[in-house]
Amino acid sequence: MGPMGLQRTLGLSMLTFYGTGMILGAGIYSIIGKAAGISGDGLWQGFLLAAAVSLLTAMSYAELSTMFPTAGGEYVYLRRAFAGQRWLAASVGITVTFAGCASVATVAIAFAGYLHHFVDWPNLTVALSLIVFFTAINILGIKQSSWINAIFTVIEISGLILFVWLGWNSPDFGKALLVQPNMATVSSAALIVFAYLGFENIVSLAEEVKQPEKTIPRAIFLSLLISTLLYVFVSLAAVSLMPPDQLAQTDSALTDAAMISSARLAGVLGGIALFSTANTALIGLITASRILFGISRDGSLPKVLSKTLSKRKTPWVAALVSLTVAALLLPLGRVEVLAGIASFSTMIAFIAVNTTLIVLRRTQPDAKRPFRVPLAVARIPVFPVLAVGSCLVFLFQFDSEVPFIGTAAFFGSAGLYFLFRRFRTDKSV
Repeated sequence: MGPMGLQRTLGLSMLTFYGTGMILGAGIYSIIGKAAGISGDGLWQGFLLAAAVSLLTAMSYAELSTMFPTAGGEYVYLRRAFAGQRWLAASVGITVTFAGCASVATVAIAFAGYLHHFVDWPNLTVALSLIVFFTAINILGIKQSSWINAIFTVIEISGLILFVWLGWNSPDFGKALLVQPNMATVSSAALIVFAYLGFENIVSLAEEVKQPEKTIPRAIFLSLLISTLLYVFVSLAAVSLMPPDQLAQTDSALTDAAMISSARLAGVLGGIALFSTANTALIGLITASRILFGISRDGSLPKVLSKTLSKRKTPWVAALVSLTVAALLLPLGRVEVLAGIASFSTMIAFIAVNTTLIVLRRTQPDAKRPFRVPLAVARIPVFPVLAVGSCLVFLFQFDSEVPFIGTAAFFGSAGLYFLFRRFRTDKSV
């Protein structure tokens, strides 16, 4: 095994492909139907609200990633802001990894659902096989993973444009723009935030990015912009092709909605959905392994997790652990529950990251910040404060079982850290 370091091979285009591919595959193909059941024809409003909330936090990630461009993401940021509270950084970092694995499990199940349009194989077997296959790609190397991700992302964008074209030809396209916002918009946005998860994963690849101080913020904002534009048009097309209550009854909403207009194109879309959900599983496994790598290298988890292959520089042990966690979540089965767990856990991480930025603005005001979140009052940045408030609102929008599992995940993460500290032999770090 080689030294504990990663190779800087990713530029702006590849990093944007990572962010966009993660965002698009995670949301549209797995939870749009459930979100439509909540918000009705106002589905597009839920996507816009979720985009605005995501942008608030995206700015915090952009600033922090330019201050600390290393693997580990949220863990690294909290370690810098709360140096004496290592347990907090480790707990949030492990929780983020858990959320990533929940995302992988979600889209793996969605992948199995779309595959049913072609072959009748058991969902659990298909989902597990997908996770195992992409773990192997993850271990193979970041260059290979990047090219597969880029190709899959182009395919999934093409599929969404095809779906928008079908909806555009419907006489009902655009009527939903007249719907007035209501509380259902907020409730749907709490679930739809899952559709934007992915931009934050970009920072986990910081140690594999060329010129991270410039590249990471640009990739974050480009990924959000591209995804939001596509989401709004796709949501308008979806409710014009199929009533929202019917969309809510299927796990393959886009394919079933397209079927009403064109059976042949629906089949094409179903095939593209396989690439989209598979792409999200690949990226989720990559980023989860990088977070575990960063936490382990800093001494907050067993050192074995930071082992890398000598030639490929990939964290293979962390990749196998990510595979195991995602596989264990598969039996939960229900897409909306897994998506909710991922969203809830990520909201916790978002609150922590925004709070971290606020603290660092006060404690390290003169630190180098190649990107800086605009607008501050008395050295308190306004947008991170708004982000914390919106995330707190979203935390109360989930079904009761989701906060229970998400909270258990956080305290379980803290328990893992304290258990490791209790039995480790080297107490110096």
